[in-house]
Amino acid sequence: MPTHWAIDFGTSNTTICEDRSGRPHVVNLPELAKIEPLTQTPVIPTCVCVMDREGVEVLIGQQAVTYNWDGRATGFARGFKRHLDTESGRAVARVDSRAFTAQDVASLFLREVVRTLETQFGEDVADVTIATPSGFYETYRAELQAIIRHVKRRGWWERIWARVRGKPAGIVFRTLDEPVAAALGYGVDVGRPTTLVAFDFGGGSMEAAVVRTAGTRTVETGRAEVLAKQAVELGGDDIDGWILARLVPAALHDWPEWEVALRWEAERVKLLASAGSEGDFTFRSESFGKLDYDGLRDILAENGLYARIRELLDALLTGLRTRHGVVAGDIDDVILEGGSTLLPEVRNVVGDVLGRDKVREWLPFEAVARGACIFAGGAHVEDFIYHDYALRLLPDDGGDAEYELLIPGGTSFPTVDNFVTRYYAPGFDGQQHINLFICEVGRVAGRPVDWTERASGSRYFVPKTAGERAFCLCLNEADPALPLNPAGRGEGPRLRVTYSVDENRWLCVTVHDLQRKTDLKVKHPVVRLR
Repeated sequence: MPTHWAIDFGTSNTTICEDRSGRPHVVNLPELAKIEPLTQTPVIPTCVCVMDREGVEVLIGQQAVTYNWDGRATGFARGFKRHLDTESGRAVARVDSRAFTAQDVASLFLREVVRTLETQFGEDVADVTIATPSGFYETYRAELQAIIRHVKRRGWWERIWARVRGKPAGIVFRTLDEPVAAALGYGVDVGRPTTLVAFDFGGGSMEAAVVRTAGTRTVETGRAEVLAKQAVELGGDDIDGWILARLVPAALHDWPEWEVALRWEAERVKLLASAGSEGDFTFRSESFGKLDYDGLRDILAENGLYARIRELLDALLTGLRTRHGVVAGDIDDVILEGGSTLLPEVRNVVGDVLGRDKVREWLPFEAVARGACIFAGGAHVEDFIYHDYALRLLPDDGGDAEYELLIPGGTSFPTVDNFVTRYYAPGFDGQQHINLFICEVGRVAGRPVDWTERASGSRYFVPKTAGERAFCLCLNEADPALPLNPAGRGEGPRLRVTYSVDENRWLCVTVHDLQRKTDLKVKHPVVRLR
């Protein structure tokens, strides 16, 4: 049985867990990691420094941070995780004339992590689970899967030799929502029926999920049902920016070669202030002011952090009450995950909404990786679809696209085979093809979109701004169109399409040609939902 490796691929830091010892264990890679001073957890800074234009020589983690001590290495990149969602092609580093995209840099980072694991432990890394933010698009999961498969790509001789030795020729890859993974990580010691809130606040996002464990069967060996979850893009990196805005003259922010060093200093004084000490913000031997616990708390309050936390948790509780009739008083325990939960008053604000007596102390850098490792070992998670999914419709007059809701967020899966049925007519006489463009409709500013119900009973959304359109991501534009043979005529329905979601989150379609009285597709998987 291969070792299960789990990676909490964070915006600021990455934690790795393995089960070689029979129980999940956090891995320390001394060459790449640093030890978090408050928790003594080994974490790898999610940083990359590309040394040559071919990407052959690469430093990652603490080695990259140390090399780029002055912030002037052009091949240095950090914070690239958040771009993998919808901007994987965005350039984040440059060496000579070559630009390296977020996808390139993430691939180099994970390549070096896998190589180091295989060298240190002397075994092939063939089973990997990576926790993913619940609010990210399906394209993020697809990017990670492509990266891991590329990292572990083998030549034909290696594949033959692996089969001869009875070892897997490829790699097993899984993903799991980060808040769910955190709950599972905490659930290792839970042996009773309980309802948990996992509040995950890291470098790039703030997420919360309500998870219900299944009786005496612990989360490690039994079922965990996700009752509700919410997410917004706000994290420790944003707070570092707030500190810079308060302490450092704006003119300094415009110098790209100083950005990294300024961010590191902001992070350093943030950690000191969060721990109750006073940090003196210094840059190039000049002091720009001191920051203590109270000063950091004021910065967080003025920039609306505490209000955003309350808003997120209120939305979580509203969805929980609406869908399941569960109220805040029914929650047994609250766990905190992610380094930003160590910020001033975060724990108290969460406790004010959910109950201070329910907030458990926990190692904020370990639970996600630990939970992902448990999941890889066979723990079952009864989850639901987070985003809305819709069919993109292009009006005949050439106006803006509109989106017809097919699978609403909150849908449990698998569904019945005829979960949604739609009839489609040709748009004009002689039409030979019909496209089914499936789109993932994200949450605009952290909130679900406002769907409008029409007389037919269907619900539609028409984006009004470029920002709203950016949250509607088509997942299958490269798919071939459905043929109409003979070509379509008249205004009557030509195709009947039923939509369903299978046990693996795939949106499946059965397409019936009403004129020919034959099926063109039967339970055909189109896209994988989140």
